Amino acid sequence: MNLKDLKYLVAVADHQHFGKAADAVFISQPTLSGQIKKLEERLQVTIFERTTRGVNITPIGAKIIAEARQIMAHAQNIENLAAAQSDILCGEVKLGIIPTIAPYLVPHFLAQALADHPKLALSLHEDKTEALYEMLANFTIDAAIIATEIPPENIEEIELYREEFLLLCPQGHPLSRKSSIEAHDINPEDLLLLPDGHCLRDQTLELCKLNNDAVSGQADLRDAGLQTVIELVRAGRGYTFLPKLATGALNDQTGSTFLRHFSPKPQRVVRIIFRKSFPRKSCLAALAKLISSAPSLNNDLALGL
Repeated sequence: MNLKDLKYLVAVADHQHFGKAADAVFISQPTLSGQIKKLEERLQVTIFERTTRGVNITPIGAKIIAEARQIMAHAQNIENLAAAQSDILCGEVKLGIIPTIAPYLVPHFLAQALADHPKLALSLHEDKTEALYEMLANFTIDAAIIATEIPPENIEEIELYREEFLLLCPQGHPLSRKSSIEAHDINPEDLLLLPDGHCLRDQTLELCKLNNDAVSGQADLRDAGLQTVIELVRAGRGYTFLPKLATGALNDQTGSTFLRHFSPKPQRVVRIIFRKSFPRKSCLAALAKLISSAPSLNNDLALGL
């Protein structure tokens, strides 16, 4: 068994389809199927159950794949540690980011990071907080950028920045005429929220002193993202709370929406988290410093209304 075998195993597990996995590792599907079959015969176990609909992972297969991910992560760390002798920010870094941060934060640092550190291979994975914790646990990613969540004991963190929440409301709405909004001003029937699983939803409910039952009559937005919610506000369907960094992307030239402060001033903490066992903490510390010190980021966070 070698690292290439493990790479093939993980590819099939990730895609749960031999054809897509073969494309991902740049070999033919028959070659990939043959390699997996040889490995199963050598180990005398069935790792994948082939069906007409795709691939299912057997219980023993799940354990083997989890080990394979760890071995691949350790092998990559050996290469990265060697490369770090010339530049701390180098090698592959698999970084997860939640959807209410990724599109607004990444443009502030990605291009500069890659330009200043050409040996850095940054791989971005966008998903909800709970999924990112799982990806950290199974070594799919090295670190994640999340908001406000307090990491468990086996996770370390570095604070990146803090940002205010602002209320986005449509033109003509009574709240657009108020300079500051308080919890008692919020009508649950007008409040637009992201689906369950987004931390921004939970933070907004806590901010407005509401629970899920109070907003149960809303339209079903289970697959909606933050931009969809913003467009619903533009259309006059209600109002929502936005992290300040997201307000810089509004580019509202029509005057169809207004931003208002909330009192008392609410904030969320944005942090990068990683496993305590991760060997390249200096790399993540350098990446955190690069992100938090980005001039354009600090300019956007400092913008007033």
